[in-house]
Amino acid sequence: MYEASHPVEECGVATLKEELQGSGIKVDSFPSAQLGNEAESLEQVANGSVDIAIAGTSFLGVWHKPAEVLDAAYLIEDADHFVETVEGETMAGVFDDLYDSAGIKVLSSWYYGTRHVTANKEISEPEDLRGLKIRTPNAPLYLTNTKAMGGTATPMALDEVYLALQQGVIDAQENPVPTIATAKLDEVQEYINLTGHMVQGVHVTTGRGLYEGLSEEQKTSLESAVKAAAENTRQCVEEQEQTVLEEWKNSDGIKVNEEVNKEAFAGATEDVMLQQPWGDLYQQIKDRK
Repeated sequence: MYEASHPVEECGVATLKEELQGSGIKVDSFPSAQLGNEAESLEQVANGSVDIAIAGTSFLGVWHKPAEVLDAAYLIEDADHFVETVEGETMAGVFDDLYDSAGIKVLSSWYYGTRHVTANKEISEPEDLRGLKIRTPNAPLYLTNTKAMGGTATPMALDEVYLALQQGVIDAQENPVPTIATAKLDEVQEYINLTGHMVQGVHVTTGRGLYEGLSEEQKTSLESAVKAAAENTRQCVEEQEQTVLEEWKNSDGIKVNEEVNKEAFAGATEDVMLQQPWGDLYQQIKDRK
């Protein structure tokens, strides 16, 4: 799904393959959306035409609305809080309901990175986003988050973003640092503004047919492998978030704006998040911080 050089592939999928050697389970990876985008991949998992897909939280929400709560703006504080939340009872119940209703099994949740806004100007306050066309993935919550933060969302596939920014079709985009770097979006934007509006994960999923067809030994091997892959992915993502930002700070390219009023952005989004169908889950997770 992700670029071959992205930590999800280089660290996560590579670890998954290594850990599963000798288990009777063989994983063939098709990076760069060769088998379809996230929405298409989840549909293929649900109907059994693809065995495993890695997809973002907002795309799980298309199948079971409460699952998208993890992508609510300014809900998750950092990578530790993300891991604690996805491994907690609240999300275990949500993932069980997703499996019961849609036949999509979440095997593991991998830290994907903290999303920030890039643009050709500094974004420090919600009013700075006014009038900007911001590319987002094509899932409903991204549009809701962006509007609540003050911008105008323009859904678009990631592989179209570089050219769209270069040609001025869109003004800005938002992604974690490793994704911005692997897609080379820093070449066509002047500023990365450290909004940190989503501390995000992606989810390793499979379908009911495949999962229930595994032996108990295979299930144990798979669960152990995805756990090791989750830990390795997090380590790689966090390393890249730090090293790439340092490179940018010390280069003549994209400028790093650290003077972002996150409290103002969080305040602008909170009421909108509470009004969503999963507002009670949002509040539960916030209360447990």
